[in-house]
Amino acid sequence: MLKSIIQKFFVIVILTSSLFSPVFAATDYQVENQPQVIEKVVQFEQKGILKQKDNGYLYVEVSRDFIAEALPLIEAQGKLVPPRHYTSKKGIGAHISVMYENEQIMNEIWEIKELGQEFTFTVMELRTVKLNTDNKMKKLWLLAVAAPELEKLRESYGLSSMLKGHDFHITIGTQIPGKPPAKVEKILFEEVEEFKEAG
Repeated sequence: MLKSIIQKFFVIVILTSSLFSPVFAATDYQVENQPQVIEKVVQFEQKGILKQKDNGYLYVEVSRDFIAEALPLIEAQGKLVPPRHYTSKKGIGAHISVMYENEQIMNEIWEIKELGQEFTFTVMELRTVKLNTDNKMKKLWLLAVAAPELEKLRESYGLSSMLKGHDFHITIGTQIPGKPPAKVEKILFEEVEEFKEAG
């Protein structure tokens, strides 16, 4: 019996230590080196208004230009499609997620007094993230932002400074297999031609 307990103990120790090995500590995103995108988006106002959906989801609404102007500049294979929340009439458009409704309910946060206030942020870099939800793989393109004011806001309600431990971000599109729509190809072709003529 003592031998069985010792064996179980060592199995637990080995499993626990393997969870904290460098293999599991790797970042879950890829930084994309596309300076043309960053050069464009840093020109936009780096601020937005704190809003809340009817279900409680809390977000900062930012300029639609972060998606409209950045997406056509991304050089990637396949198709890049804007997020549904951007294209839908009932969608919330370009935004930064701040608090999920589940967090608010779990922590008894029933009212956000800062609604309507302006919050600033700074675009850091362009990233991609591969997500597997419900056996469906997605590759998201996003702009990671530094937002100390949003970190303080979350902390003031007793939450961790980061949402799910990740940097705040603006999702700008999803990359899927297939040929880009002709409209995007035409825009990119015209921009290349203009660039050649200017050079």
